[in-house]
Amino acid sequence: MPERVVDPHSVSFPWDGWGVCLSWWAGTELGRRDDLARALFGRGPARVRLADRDVTLPGLGLTVVRYNLGACTWPRPGDGPARMVESPRIVRRKQIEAPWRGTDWNWAADANQRAMLRKARAIGADRFEMFSVSPPWWMTVNGNPSGAERPDQDNLSPAHRETYARYIAAVARHARDHWNVHFASVEPFNEPSLQAWHASQNQEGCHFTVDAQAAVLTPLRRALDARGLHDVRIAASDECFYSQATNTWRDLPADVRRLIGRVNVHGYERDDDSVGRAALRTAIGATTPLWQSEYCDGEPAGLRTALNIGRDLRSLRPRAWVYWQPVDGLGWGLLTGAYDDTTPNPTGGAPGTLRAEVTEVNAKYYVLAQYTRHIRPGMHILDSGHPDTVAAYDVPARRLTLVTANSAVARTVTYDLRRFARAEGRVRVWATDATDDVPARAYTRERDAPIADRLLTLTHAPNTVTTMEADDVEP
Repeated sequence: MPERVVDPHSVSFPWDGWGVCLSWWAGTELGRRDDLARALFGRGPARVRLADRDVTLPGLGLTVVRYNLGACTWPRPGDGPARMVESPRIVRRKQIEAPWRGTDWNWAADANQRAMLRKARAIGADRFEMFSVSPPWWMTVNGNPSGAERPDQDNLSPAHRETYARYIAAVARHARDHWNVHFASVEPFNEPSLQAWHASQNQEGCHFTVDAQAAVLTPLRRALDARGLHDVRIAASDECFYSQATNTWRDLPADVRRLIGRVNVHGYERDDDSVGRAALRTAIGATTPLWQSEYCDGEPAGLRTALNIGRDLRSLRPRAWVYWQPVDGLGWGLLTGAYDDTTPNPTGGAPGTLRAEVTEVNAKYYVLAQYTRHIRPGMHILDSGHPDTVAAYDVPARRLTLVTANSAVARTVTYDLRRFARAEGRVRVWATDATDDVPARAYTRERDAPIADRLLTLTHAPNTVTTMEADDVEP
């Protein structure tokens, strides 16, 4: 019988929270919807409007919000001849409006995404990060916020490195003073080493060599400090792959690394054995804060998501874990979204509008709820003895939470709690069937399970995620 030894005396790390990026979905009219805000950021039952019916969902209780600082502006009467160059493949909803036009500020820009930012804060989200995918188009070499002419070319003009740093700092200052949003961190890059950002890409993006990154990070720290934002961390570099993040960290000069308050990385490298994750954690050191700042996959069932959460928390040891787009199509979202990407633009620009609706709930939504509703900010992540199980301990509540993802076959697992001074009584259990079809169990409360002699034994059905919660547990 498989056994997983949960060790309260192992090297643990504090948990900042679970989160989501705003960006494309929140930039549409979905950013105005209170029901989506309640489902994502609240913890109570949330009534959500789908295209053909209403559904009640368990609130995910997300507390981390990443806001996408825009790069696009469009001409107004009286503007000069310079114009943004639009990729022939981009659609309107993937163009994030920038508040600075180079000559003046437009603080009414990007109203939908800012609306969801405010809703999240009002409901209870309390950790905010601002990230940039591309500098504003007029700071780029070719005027195109999707990338340079070639994907291996940097697209931020060297003449605008200081300007770009001041832009980020100015928005962070304005948000604090006028939006009542305190961005605790700013991230000036998004997958900067990935050779995918070019003038015909279907989204915004910008390549930065390591030297170019260093040339932005130093003035960014100066710009933040000049505006009294000494408490705002710089996060970097949001590389796409763990291996890229490792190389970037090693190649940045030591004095620049000292400016980075937290390492951010995305989870798009296939790393089933977690070698890449472990290498990155070794490179940055055991105590350097890290976030898994963007993850998504195209499997609507959610089992792949759950397995990768376990690998991340065991080998990467992030303090937060963030899903990319919660409302998206083709299985990528927690909820399925339908967007208008085809209506012709009367000005000849990118097609589509900001119209959108939610059409379905994927099992992945309930899978994520198994983690987010029970592993809460302030808890400590413990060694669970296995990558498929996440263990977390709430010190004030004396509560132990275990979440196990189980794949193709049924498994009876014994959780060994004998390294705790006390573990007894009964355990509350919730389960979700991670299937492409409508799950038979969708964050469903199961019968309690007993702890006997500080051992908990439970049989996990195939393709399931199970949460176990025990009170009065003492380390």
